[in-house]
Amino acid sequence: MKHAIFANCGGVILLLLAVACASAPADPVPLEDQLAQLGFAIGQPVKRIINYPVSGWNSLDRKHVIMNFGAARNYLLTLRTSCDDVLSASLIAFSTTVGNLTDNDKLLVRNSSNHLSQCYISTIHELEKINKTHSGQ
Repeated sequence: MKHAIFANCGGVILLLLAVACASAPADPVPLEDQLAQLGFAIGQPVKRIINYPVSGWNSLDRKHVIMNFGAARNYLLTLRTSCDDVLSASLIAFSTTVGNLTDNDKLLVRNSSNHLSQCYISTIHELEKINKTHSGQ
């Protein structure tokens, strides 16, 4: 009987290892490649964005967010530290004291569980439009 239990446990352990290996994350896609797939390239750094309403955003990873301010104004915000809630954000706003978004301000991120995080901005870059690249080319 003990042998049968051991065999079953061994099978479970092997199964768990196989699942862990199968679900291991692939190598992260470089930031420049992610941006190119979306039709952007990193442009010049900027110190401030005049406070216009946010028309959209796209979280690339835990430290990079594309903010859209109208049809032709797109910026890459790099956060000082990883901000886990940015990946499941249902609402993103920013907090500023000078009326413009600067690299001294913070994003306010509300996730799908209604948790509010404050994510401090490190740098802001303009994004330039380019032709989109497709994976596999």
